[in-house]
Amino acid sequence: MNYEKVQLLMNNSKELDKAGGIFTVNSFRKCNALTLTLKDKMADANRINEAIKIIKKNTTLMSNFRGNNLFTTAITISLENDMESSFKELMNIYEKLKSFFFANQYLILAAIVIFNARNRVNIDDAVKNTREVYEEMRKNHRFLTGHEDISAAAMIATTSTNIEITLNETEECYEALRSSGFSAGNNTQSLSHILPLFNGSAYEKAIRVLKIQNALRDNKVPLKNYSIPLLGVAAFINDDPNVFAKEVREVSDRLKQESGFGAFSLGSTIRNMIATGLVASDYINRLNDEDNQKLINATNNITLTIQLAIEVAVASASAGAAAAAASSSSGS
Repeated sequence: MNYEKVQLLMNNSKELDKAGGIFTVNSFRKCNALTLTLKDKMADANRINEAIKIIKKNTTLMSNFRGNNLFTTAITISLENDMESSFKELMNIYEKLKSFFFANQYLILAAIVIFNARNRVNIDDAVKNTREVYEEMRKNHRFLTGHEDISAAAMIATTSTNIEITLNETEECYEALRSSGFSAGNNTQSLSHILPLFNGSAYEKAIRVLKIQNALRDNKVPLKNYSIPLLGVAAFINDDPNVFAKEVREVSDRLKQESGFGAFSLGSTIRNMIATGLVASDYINRLNDEDNQKLINATNNITLTIQLAIEVAVASASAGAAAAAASSSSGS
């Protein structure tokens, strides 16, 4: 494992501690630190704090861009040259989504997904397709699908070259995962959204996922709850699940020693997710051109790089973490 990415994560984490308010949840900071690290970006607390001012200047106190979404939105536009115009562009996407959905905090996450994909998709088509995907998700899993799944719908809408085929494969993968021992629920559904990114039968994918899941569990770094979408990527980028899992264990143990990543301040679920994302990203960087092309050929979308697939899985898991945090805060 090349520990440069781990060091970049540490640097980003420390920089993000200087941004936002004291009420920003630690898990949000760490998930955003991972997202920046996967993009090979350095956090800039001054720009993020300036972005927060821009957001507050252009929104009301009760806006869905405030609260849990303020920090993530600020980081998103802090990476752009013109933060003010970028935020207005993001707001415009959000307004377009509101034509198809009731306004809610999860709609912001969907808007960010589309905003980040704006250079490779038509925004109007992505917005319309997000609603189409969401309706199909509700049709197949009426009692599982809620507002927290809108960002997943946006991910499918911005990565699929044939939505009908992707949705059929998603459902086949969900059933294959259930047959392989995964429980019914939102987390398995989120994992099924990642698997159509790769080639192979639903059964073959489920077997590969099961192998990496068992290897991570045996090495005491299981992915569970909202973090399991990363299993969908980890299963396809390694030839030896046990070797991969051992590296995740090493990174997770190292992270545990750092401030803000321990059992009390963060917990194992997000820490293991972060470690898996870092190792997966490092695996991609280690590939030679021939092996990298083989891996790209394993995807169902030639415009979708494996690195982006990791980011999609992390974004899905982070959305789950945000939903869990929102549910916890509303219930307290």
